[in-house]
Amino acid sequence: MKLTVRPKRGWRRVTFKIPDETMERIGELCERYDFRVEEAVRIVLLHGYLEDDSSANEETFERLKEEISRLEKELYELEGKWSPLKFRSYYIAMDNQNLAIQLSAMIAENKRLRERLGLPKGDYSEVEEKIHYYLNFKG
Repeated sequence: MKLTVRPKRGWRRVTFKIPDETMERIGELCERYDFRVEEAVRIVLLHGYLEDDSSANEETFERLKEEISRLEKELYELEGKWSPLKFRSYYIAMDNQNLAIQLSAMIAENKRLRERLGLPKGDYSEVEEKIHYYLNFKG
């Protein structure tokens, strides 16, 4: 069987010739240990399990399956911690935008009142930079 692997980016391809007996054996092992064939081939190619290792037996596959299970649990735990942080940061960003809009209106009112009262113009450049930052304006 020929297996062609392409990167996510770019045009290069690598083609492997895998004997049919080996693919059948991979298929049997995948069925027995509940892996997808594509996933097993990816693991073999990425992690260098191509050597003819006499210790690559059912214990090894069980250990790899347990490691994958442990990593999936860890992934779900991290996802559980990350989701509330993402949610909070979104609402904090929205609050910052609302405050920037209000501050912009107050600066405009202050400028107008200073002009009417004949007071010197104030320097709001630092505050305006912050407003532009929170409203995602360029320049």
